[in-house]
Amino acid sequence: MKRIALFILVFVSSGVFAGNPVKRLLTGADSLLQKLYNKVDYDTTYISRSPGKMGLKAWANLSGSSFRARGDLINARLRADMKGTVSMEFDYYDLALELALNPTSFTGRNHDFELNFNFYPRRFIIDVSYQKAQTAAGHIAYNGSDIDVERGWLNTKMLNIDTYYTFNNKKFSYDAPFYQFYEQRKSAGTLMAGISYQGGSINTSDTPENIPQSKFGAQHIGLGCGYAYNLVAGRKWLIHLSVIPNIMLWSGNTIKMNGEKIDTETKFPTVLMNSRLGVVHYFSRRSFMGFSGIAQSLLKRKGRSSESHPSSLGNGPVVTELGEAKSTTDLLESKWMVRMFYGMRL
Repeated sequence: MKRIALFILVFVSSGVFAGNPVKRLLTGADSLLQKLYNKVDYDTTYISRSPGKMGLKAWANLSGSSFRARGDLINARLRADMKGTVSMEFDYYDLALELALNPTSFTGRNHDFELNFNFYPRRFIIDVSYQKAQTAAGHIAYNGSDIDVERGWLNTKMLNIDTYYTFNNKKFSYDAPFYQFYEQRKSAGTLMAGISYQGGSINTSDTPENIPQSKFGAQHIGLGCGYAYNLVAGRKWLIHLSVIPNIMLWSGNTIKMNGEKIDTETKFPTVLMNSRLGVVHYFSRRSFMGFSGIAQSLLKRKGRSSESHPSSLGNGPVVTELGEAKSTTDLLESKWMVRMFYGMRL
């Protein structure tokens, strides 16, 4: 689905402008969008366009993320608050505008921010997700001490970018179970292959003096290949399931505690698992409801420590430092989102 700027939709859909040049521009834009929307370059036995040129949809969304570091010098488990939003979506041919609202932002309790970009033409899919949170809390074991981390102490950022090619794009629509610009008329599956990026950072901000200043950073790039399937169950149901494992080809991880760098080493294989589930129930071709779930998890094999020697970092008891050798600390990130919706085509 294409996330397009607000002014484009206003220009295309509004009829309040006067003057022949503007009317001609609007008419030409509408004709172009209609031509692109109705272009048939797919197998109509399996795929068709949804009826109408406009759509309305109401969403309820729930998302969360977590971060874990495990190794010889440090073990940490951190989790951001679950974030719930409600949103409204307006569709015009292949264009879509979605406005979301987080009810807890009015109370001042939660100022977390999340941005999602989705582009689902039949041949390619592109998903971009960025999250910034200050509600991460959990537990850190470091320097002989166990620390309970309270919400508000950490600034968390996470970016995920996934790009995949759909091989069976003449018969399979990735859009159908999630945004309904297309209809899947007959069950079909496809092999999918592409590239994924996952990056994130966690930094201490407003912490007590006895809490170590911490900085975690993780970046991963990988190639993936998996399978997606749309099951058409009768005339009322569409069920989607896709699993795409990505083998990480490059990783750049850093950990700093009180300015002391803890080197990390990524072990092979490291896998970023992208999984999706979607279910749509059609009351009619113009009225439907459903839900979808997305999970992105980084899976690593824990390594073994190298030769070490005792050293004091000046902030507690004697700890183990790995000197010139790299530690085996692993950084693992995960993110998930669940969405429910009701929509109609006009």
